[in-house]
Amino acid sequence: MTYRQQFPPAPFYPRFPSPESWTEYRRTDQIEYEAIMNRNEAIFYEQYEAHVKAQEERRAAAASASADAVGGVSPEFTFSELGMDDSGEFNNFMDRPSTG
Repeated sequence: MTYRQQFPPAPFYPRFPSPESWTEYRRTDQIEYEAIMNRNEAIFYEQYEAHVKAQEERRAAAASASADAVGGVSPEFTFSELGMDDSGEFNNFMDRPSTG
């Protein structure tokens, strides 16, 4: 036996004896539903905006922290700064100069 067979939903007819009372019930229910959804939407956007603002603040804090840690110097290095200067002897390693 399924749940619905064991516990059938309450019938609407005795509760709403006329189409007018049913229509009034639906109208009232729709108004209540829209009020709940409007409140939920307002709460969602409030929470979403707080989340976005917190993310932006974290990004700004991380950017300023990384700029402070580097000391305003670019994190990119040149080969000469790393001690890997190209001597220029083998500019074209495929065509080595012929020795006599």
